[in-house]
Amino acid sequence: MTPRENLLRAITFDAPQYVPRHDEGAMAGVQYAGNFQVACWIDAWGTRWETTRDDMVPFPKGNPLPDLSHIEDFVVPDPLALFDADDTLPDEMAAIPDRNEKLVFGQQVYFLFERAWALTGMENLMEAFYDHPDELRELLRRITDYNIAIFERYIDLGVDGVGFSEDLGNQRALMMSPTLFREFFKPEYARAFAVVKDAGLLVNFHSCGCVQDIVPDLIEVGVDILNPVQARANDLQRMKALAAGRLTLSGGIDTQHVLMLGTPGEVEAEVKRVLGILGPGGGYIIGPDQGMPFPPENIEALWRAAQRWGTYPLEIS
Repeated sequence: MTPRENLLRAITFDAPQYVPRHDEGAMAGVQYAGNFQVACWIDAWGTRWETTRDDMVPFPKGNPLPDLSHIEDFVVPDPLALFDADDTLPDEMAAIPDRNEKLVFGQQVYFLFERAWALTGMENLMEAFYDHPDELRELLRRITDYNIAIFERYIDLGVDGVGFSEDLGNQRALMMSPTLFREFFKPEYARAFAVVKDAGLLVNFHSCGCVQDIVPDLIEVGVDILNPVQARANDLQRMKALAAGRLTLSGGIDTQHVLMLGTPGEVEAEVKRVLGILGPGGGYIIGPDQGMPFPPENIEALWRAAQRWGTYPLEIS
């Protein structure tokens, strides 16, 4: 069984041989050039991005839509023109060595919540839930229309699924109440993901932070994979109970206290602990819960322990 086939079996709860690992290279991503840059730049939406280090992603500093009372004047960029301007994508897809070895995801950075606050500024967005709810709904509708057009282009390109960034949580809770999430964001997610699901493809949803309160909602709107499942921001046992048989969880190995600061022995103990919680029944892809410059001995201990203890049926002692 190839890593790709095993990964698909884990995602579909169809008797994988072992817990898939992030280091296997069974997932690949493609994205159009206007989607994201690790640079100081102004994107097609008019957001100004700034970075202070070459090895760090930029942060939105210039917000082109701070006042939602003027939403009627805001022009959303043409997604097809932006996507089609990158004529290298077909070659990029063709350059993936063997499609039988990898699941390929079309990537969209800053999806809906993230795109909205990049446009308005975080404080303005939070106030808009109450001060400009109708205008906020209109903004989210327009962003979703844009995302749907991008997804359709990716589908035409021949991807296996779509992935995107959409950080909804902090270390303790969602950035908004579950009620506001369900009122403003869930319907737009359902609308965007329906295009992907109707094509028989996968939805890989990235959100850092505490998202456990909306796991059933994400399942309802068609999410297949949730990453990176921050170990200290979520109750892993609760996450597994909510997701079992319906949603694949990816990540889950504590970066902050174990991978960055622990010993290889502590990493192995963490791997065994998390495998015991998230591994049973499939639906788990093991890896760090954040991307960091890990001590080499610790990341090697992670993959070594995952390979040793991650074979089904799990026998962890």
